[in-house]
Amino acid sequence: MTLEHRWTGAISQLDLASGVLQQPDGDWVDEQLHHGTKVVVILRGAMRARIDGCVSEFSIAGPTVCVIRSPADASGRQMVTADEPLHYVMVKAAFSPGGEAERDPLTPLFCTDRPSLHHIEAPRALQALCSQLEVCPFVGAARDLFLSAKAIEILALAYDAVDANSAIETLRPSLGDVERLKKARAILLERLGAPPNLPALAAAVGLNTRKLTDGFQAAFGTTVNDFLQDARLNEAYRLLSSGATNVSEAAHRVGYTPAYFSAVFRKRFGISPRDLL
Repeated sequence: MTLEHRWTGAISQLDLASGVLQQPDGDWVDEQLHHGTKVVVILRGAMRARIDGCVSEFSIAGPTVCVIRSPADASGRQMVTADEPLHYVMVKAAFSPGGEAERDPLTPLFCTDRPSLHHIEAPRALQALCSQLEVCPFVGAARDLFLSAKAIEILALAYDAVDANSAIETLRPSLGDVERLKKARAILLERLGAPPNLPALAAAVGLNTRKLTDGFQAAFGTTVNDFLQDARLNEAYRLLSSGATNVSEAAHRVGYTPAYFSAVFRKRFGISPRDLL
């Protein structure tokens, strides 16, 4: 059987990068946007972005996937929240010019010849995929192939997410409440092993429980409980894949019993925790 994949054949350039970005002064930073598509998965942190040709200023908080398409060279600006580092994974793809078979597959989603940005909650599968980039089991040419495949998979998941939900902006809480919600999120990340319950967390940041739950969903695109479970499992994945702990210790550190931990880990990542040892 012969299998041909038209999109990958049309990619003329593919770049993958990940890291932590921090701007202590909270200043705007200019950025040059080149022809093509850029996918940015913001895992943690928050930022504001402006793009020439877009009327709106975008306020974005992780976990979020941003898909930026620039039909031609353009410019933009970004500002990372001063007191919170931005953890990100970025894929840039340029597609060969030509006919219908070679065009950028994201073109139909944007329906404009101007620079455009879509941002929505990053699906769990996409967040998990980004976590896998931290540990590459290969070296040399095999490593290049592995990372190229992951970059294309990130593009595919981002495309699917944007295709399913093309909303560009969502209603967000007030700036004051956003700061309280960010504090609540930080508390959860600091106390993965023994997190506070919803009433205690709400009281700690000066919100009532309703404002905490509704605001958290609006600001970060996920519920408090789902965010906590995702953060626990991602941290456990990191601990196990780095060889820092065994399964029981990893489960304890993120607040799970070993039996329950194995079940939710397999459901999330599709593998047993022991497969990472």
